[in-house]
Amino acid sequence: MEFKLMVGVDMSKEWFDYCILNRYFEVLEEGRVENNSIAILAFIEHLVKKFNDPGLSGCVLCMEHTGIYVQPLVKAWTAQGARLALVHAQKVSQHLAGPGGWAEKTDRLDARRLAQYGLRFNDQLQLWKATNATLDRLALFEGQRERLTKALNQLQALVKECEDIEEFSLCQDLLQSQKRSVEALKQDLEQVERTLQQIIEQDEELKHLFKLVCSVEGVGAVTARELLVATQCFTRFSPQQAKAFARYCGVIPLKRQSGKAMKKKERTSRRGHKRLKSLLTMGAMALIRTGNELGHYYRRKLKEGKDHLCIINAMRNKILLRVFAVVKNQVMYQKNLNNVLLEP
Repeated sequence: MEFKLMVGVDMSKEWFDYCILNRYFEVLEEGRVENNSIAILAFIEHLVKKFNDPGLSGCVLCMEHTGIYVQPLVKAWTAQGARLALVHAQKVSQHLAGPGGWAEKTDRLDARRLAQYGLRFNDQLQLWKATNATLDRLALFEGQRERLTKALNQLQALVKECEDIEEFSLCQDLLQSQKRSVEALKQDLEQVERTLQQIIEQDEELKHLFKLVCSVEGVGAVTARELLVATQCFTRFSPQQAKAFARYCGVIPLKRQSGKAMKKKERTSRRGHKRLKSLLTMGAMALIRTGNELGHYYRRKLKEGKDHLCIINAMRNKILLRVFAVVKNQVMYQKNLNNVLLEP
């Protein structure tokens, strides 16, 4: 990647700290900018004048993805035609700090470290590309659905716990105190579900992919939406990259070996996509007692002495491979298993 300057940015809600390094890791400028459109445009204009680079073609901006807070800077920066890369905080820490982490951590230092990371690993930076507006909307409402579901579960869980240890009248009073809140949350949840369905129905490509993904056993509507968002409709991960996506989700056991003296048991990574990993686990668990292929697979492996969690992980991986297969072949998942041959 050809560039002259690397701009590291540590973003927060109210402001962001920045650090500009040249290719020799020399600090050219550091500072703080308010996170609003007017201040950001002034910041970009300042960079254009100072470095005499009208389109900022010689600059690459490297920052962490912190949700909606990055949007004003991303939009203003890309409007200039300039390049930027959104990186994961764990990658920066893993490559620069090591297992022990940082001894000192401030916003200013984080901005400098992001610039240093961009310089050292510029060949591994993935430049940001504009995402599908429909997928952005789908992701936003899917997040809202998750928050509403958590709030509803928290309220209902408290009453269920009290039923076992408290008097009946006290539980009824507690239930009555949250009745309107629970009803309101349920109504909001239903409305969000309808909105999610409308978003999918209004986009033909999204609708087609949603049906393909949902045809795989163990994949429900929530998991299908999360898969579409995570893969950006199978553009961020193509249908040929099933194993790469399984690794990204953290469902592929990783090897740990050093010579002959050290060889540990293979384990899945804790750094995977936790939301998808959880949804795939629930999908696999739902198939355990069924008569379909994966249900038989679980019972057969259990008889062979395999560990429960090991089998569940294998089932998660199989579900993902099937999802990518149906998208690659553009056909609905076919259930061709003859159950009679497997179990009498």
